[in-house]
Amino acid sequence: MITDTLDGVRVDAGAQLFGSMYERFLGLVREIGLSDRLVRVSGRDALWREGRAHEVVYGSVTSMIASGGLPFRTKLRLGSTYVPFLARHADRLKLHAPERAAEVGLDDEDIATWGRREVDKAFVDSLVYPQLGAYYGALPGETSAGFYHILAHYGMDVALYAVTGGTRSVSDRLAERIEAGGEVRTSTEVTGLEVGETGVRVETTAGVETFDGAISAVPAPVLRTLAKGLPDTLRQWLEGVRYRPSLSLALLLDRSVGVRYFGLSFPRGEMRYVAAIAVQENKGVDLVPPGRGMLVVLPTPETVPELVGLESREVLDRMLPEVARAFPGIQARVQRARVYRWPSGMPTIYPGYLRHLGRFRSDGPDGFAPLALAGDYLYHPSVEGAVTSAEEAVDRLLAKLN
Repeated sequence: MITDTLDGVRVDAGAQLFGSMYERFLGLVREIGLSDRLVRVSGRDALWREGRAHEVVYGSVTSMIASGGLPFRTKLRLGSTYVPFLARHADRLKLHAPERAAEVGLDDEDIATWGRREVDKAFVDSLVYPQLGAYYGALPGETSAGFYHILAHYGMDVALYAVTGGTRSVSDRLAERIEAGGEVRTSTEVTGLEVGETGVRVETTAGVETFDGAISAVPAPVLRTLAKGLPDTLRQWLEGVRYRPSLSLALLLDRSVGVRYFGLSFPRGEMRYVAAIAVQENKGVDLVPPGRGMLVVLPTPETVPELVGLESREVLDRMLPEVARAFPGIQARVQRARVYRWPSGMPTIYPGYLRHLGRFRSDGPDGFAPLALAGDYLYHPSVEGAVTSAEEAVDRLLAKLN
């Protein structure tokens, strides 16, 4: 949820758009008084195929079928096979209960294996790969088929929203609301966490404090490193949570690239380093002033582990030539560039992980200590998963503290 500024131009370097199925997140935005900042956007994207961009409206099956971004045979298979499959399993494909997909065996294999067998290879390479790579930094071969089916189920009929002024507006306003009756501390690193029977001892760069209860909203690998005294059941469950690093590259341009779409995605094998490009000025939420341009470039999942360890100049040198294949001559128009890194960026929803979530929900492994867990790894790797898990963590902690 970061909004940065480069030479006076705002850029959403992480989260970009929010679907209408994000009910908890959108409800929170309205609750904190930001309804007027939510803007419904067109959902106009593009798929790269055979050397050019083919426009498509996200959330429209008709637009997907009409687009030249997919081979004709694949589109036929989508209409005759995949859409009916999603309809048959609709009651098990729930964003706020993803473990239900595991109950009918949809979590037993990866979406690459399922997609090649049930649809075709182009479905995996030209649709699944760019979607997972752009939004979740994940590969089809490491992603649960059930998780992808959930995404596809909601993606067939969804409205998209952006936040005027940038996504950071939400976290800033939320902090203001908390401060009206509580306290928010920033730039204070937590260096240790010790969980006891009656409280939680928190070590920070500012000192040590003890609380009756606490909520951990950090990535699971960070929690495992920080915390002492976790129940064995909880620590064992956390060991089953895997993360991938994330990275994005922002390019400030002297003018717009001159296209109508917001997102451009590339099929597997088209680019080595670039999975997708988000054209910030086409988001429609007052980020980029007239006469300038801003791109956010997202890397292919295969190369993120390589890129995240490089100097920023090296990242730019690898990614910019591929951006120029989509927007020729762009090298001469770049005024500023900045790389954003998240070492623990995205939870990996691997085959079997939805069943793993079911065990968390049924066993309640964080219920034995004055510590409750929150984080998108408990639901869905998105702001919706984060908000949903946080609200439920608050309820669990209050119940324990009575």
